[in-house]
Amino acid sequence: MSIQRIHSGWNQKGKKRQIGQIASALAVSIWKISKKTLLNLENEGFDTDTWSDRMEILKEVSCFQIYIISNEIKAYEKDKKIMFITDIAKKLNETVNVNQVDLNIPKEDTKTKFINLLNDRIEEYSELEYNEEPSYKARIILGNHLMENMGELDNNWIRMYVIDQEVPKILLSLRRPLNSLVNK
Repeated sequence: MSIQRIHSGWNQKGKKRQIGQIASALAVSIWKISKKTLLNLENEGFDTDTWSDRMEILKEVSCFQIYIISNEIKAYEKDKKIMFITDIAKKLNETVNVNQVDLNIPKEDTKTKFINLLNDRIEEYSELEYNEEPSYKARIILGNHLMENMGELDNNWIRMYVIDQEVPKILLSLRRPLNSLVNK
């Protein structure tokens, strides 16, 4: 199938899509945004020592984005919302696993399984207020989790950089596909 055909197929207004298709497309967007965030952190001079550390950062940023999506899709019924988030999580879990194999990251170097990490983070973030965007406290928590996986150089600045620079970029980048794919 050609790229043009795929592109024009997704841009057909009013076309009904299955929830799994939308979740899969959003999972791809989440992964791309996570990779861009990691690249931004490294370009700012924040250290990542190993591929395993980089993968943990990608997983943390992906979990944060799923938290955002779960709060942005208010119009979905509870069961549909759970199914939608589960589909996104499954697709991202598959992506994480494929990347860990491709990067030859040994299982013992993998700190947490993605689904377990996601469940922990959603529980942690769900206790916080969400009004139009993640609260300052949620941003601090993301910054703290990223600090744990970054090198020691300038480690204290990572949290503030994430809060002030990266979270706004994540929100902007995530809302584009979210608004075009999901009827919130």
